[in-house]
Amino acid sequence: MRQLILDDPHPIVVVEGPAGMGKSVLLEEIAARTGGVVIRTDDIENTPGSPLIWDVPARLEQIALPESMIAGEQRIILAKRPETRIDGLHRALAYGTATLIEPDRLLFSDAEMEHIAASGVDVAFLKAAAGWPLAAGPRPSFFKEFLRTEYLAKLRDSQLVDLRSLLDGAALLEAEGCALLPFARRWQDGRTYVLAAPALVGDIRPALDAEIADRLQTPGGAREIAAAFSEHGRVPDAIAIFQKAGLYDNALKLFADAGGPYFLYHFGLEALDRVLSGFPYSFAHQSETIVLALTLQALKRGDISRAKRLLVDRYGDYANDAEVVFAPDTVYSRDFRALRVLMFIYEDFHFSDDMLARVFTFLSEFPSDAHLFRGMLYNDVLEYYIRTQRYSEAEDVAQRAMFHYRAAGIPLLCFYISLHRSMMGLLNGDAVAARQHAQESASLLAEVPFETPNDQRLQKLLEACVDYEGGRAEPLAHFLNVEMDDFSHGEIWPTLLEFALRYGAQAMADHFSIAAARGFLDRWRVYQISNRQFQAMISLREVNVLQNGQRWREAMDVLRLQGGADRSWLEASSDIAALLREPDELALALAWVRQSLFDQPDHPGLEPFLTRVFDSLHITERQRIAAGVWLAYLHKLARNLTEARSVLQKALETAARLGAVAALAEERVFLDGLIDNQRIGGFVLATASIRQIVRKLRDSSRLSDMTGVGGKLSRRESKILIMLTEGGANKEIAAKLGLSEATVKFHLGNIYRKLGCRNRQEAIGSARALGLLR
Repeated sequence: MRQLILDDPHPIVVVEGPAGMGKSVLLEEIAARTGGVVIRTDDIENTPGSPLIWDVPARLEQIALPESMIAGEQRIILAKRPETRIDGLHRALAYGTATLIEPDRLLFSDAEMEHIAASGVDVAFLKAAAGWPLAAGPRPSFFKEFLRTEYLAKLRDSQLVDLRSLLDGAALLEAEGCALLPFARRWQDGRTYVLAAPALVGDIRPALDAEIADRLQTPGGAREIAAAFSEHGRVPDAIAIFQKAGLYDNALKLFADAGGPYFLYHFGLEALDRVLSGFPYSFAHQSETIVLALTLQALKRGDISRAKRLLVDRYGDYANDAEVVFAPDTVYSRDFRALRVLMFIYEDFHFSDDMLARVFTFLSEFPSDAHLFRGMLYNDVLEYYIRTQRYSEAEDVAQRAMFHYRAAGIPLLCFYISLHRSMMGLLNGDAVAARQHAQESASLLAEVPFETPNDQRLQKLLEACVDYEGGRAEPLAHFLNVEMDDFSHGEIWPTLLEFALRYGAQAMADHFSIAAARGFLDRWRVYQISNRQFQAMISLREVNVLQNGQRWREAMDVLRLQGGADRSWLEASSDIAALLREPDELALALAWVRQSLFDQPDHPGLEPFLTRVFDSLHITERQRIAAGVWLAYLHKLARNLTEARSVLQKALETAARLGAVAALAEERVFLDGLIDNQRIGGFVLATASIRQIVRKLRDSSRLSDMTGVGGKLSRRESKILIMLTEGGANKEIAAKLGLSEATVKFHLGNIYRKLGCRNRQEAIGSARALGLLR
């Protein structure tokens, strides 16, 4: 650089750079080479010498060059700070009599740093310090204070925040405070500033924090710095500054402008936690905005009881009464009602037609561009439609919610819609659609600009369930072992829980044990303990687990406790149409059908009921697959193999089209015998798509191989063996099956002989070892 300056042909050479860039050292070297003297006075008027070497004092804010120098009659080399203005410099640059050496040219090049290494300087550190000359030597103990007084104290509040944002990892566009080297450097695009001196962060950060802390001591400084943080999009930091300064009204206004109760969708739950904890209790509970935010915070933490209590404390005892809140003459605010609708998702609220009409009427209170609120209202109704299996309506409101959330620019809420649509596919038995929406939800989650661990966990569970439906069990088994505890303490809504319970219980039973599956379900019974619909859902999953585990008597005991639909409706054909329109009642009825298929398959009402179910438009594809397997099983028992083949083929073709491996796996109790029957299985397996889905089923180890010893047991012997494992005595088994005790003893003798056993205990142990029992 020294030689470059000496060789420069311009009469005026201006070296510009902040403190520590080596300007004074450079001038001393030039003076030594030319035999001149470095001048450090305020005025150089009538100073002789050529070249004139002037180290402009830092205290000067403005200087003027003599006309003789501007005209090129006298050569001058000067060094100055960036903030010092030179009158006439731009005129000299325009005349071509001056050149300006900017700060970045004072940094050491790679070649210079390699040369300096000979003096013992750590070149790696010097490169990490962006070639800053001051870093070439040992930094004094007062280095941090030097940074503060020489650099930071001269910056405006907004410039300090620019620098702070840069140190925190943000790439900034046109941030004037970052123009100060060596802290930052423009990136290749010429506009974006990036951190150029990572080796100095340990010194810069404490100096910067100290300078900002000093300025925050005054209300004016706090307002200026908070405004600067807000302009950088760091609203949580801006609010925290107001709170620390005791400016709670300012903090509340900024919080409300940034979304208020829905702040977390923009900045995340952790940011919401920090902001809410910064308001004093008395101040917080006087503000509707903060109370609603606290309520949503509780919901996101899975604490519905606390959310309800917060509303009662603020709005009175009727705050949780939907009929009062949404009455035509309601006195409740629009903001409160909007959040109250959102709570319906978590409460598993059952909308009457009248309440649905009121909610959609409430929608008209929001302008067409209130995208967040409109999207939320559609989202609220979406959960209800999914729970009641009204999938066409659910798809419609999901698309509407997605439109508004995209318009609002909130990828997290868009993620929730895709998550719902994927769950809808799983609950309906459509694994192909579920996988497509799961891929979309993963992309949307990647767009969320903050960390959201619980939502990452939801996505992982969703993908694991999609894989499980497609025949791959390992991801879900891993999730249940490693992440289920964290999941259970996070945000949960009924649809999410329903599909988690369905797949979790099935995976636990298939790959661990029946006891593990029941324990998994039991841990959820305390959740919404007063919600009978929710408790019934868990019990039905338990029945399914017990039935698949061949523990039919225990399954019957659980079913009898449910009330509602039982076997009586098999004779009452007029009730079937009503059942088909009530998803929860239908689920209970189908559980009874399953039970009857095992212990009363000759019931005259089973076949007509299943035929109507199989042909109904009101059931899910998953239920249709199950009904098809059951109906084929009944036809097989009646030796009507033609009908058995036809119905089974339709069910398996549906499963193949939807990729629903898990839906078939749930029916392995009845499916095994159908597939292994050559006159049935040999026919349906002639179709390539069915062969493929059955192969996936077998590869996933979900379809029992009924060869070997187990295949030698007759159906009656298998049933007696199962009842044996349930503790049934000979007399009880005989009464249950309509046999004599002597006949039961005869069958037991055959079982012992085929299994190579001598008594009941050995028979049960051998059967389990052979995989005949679960």
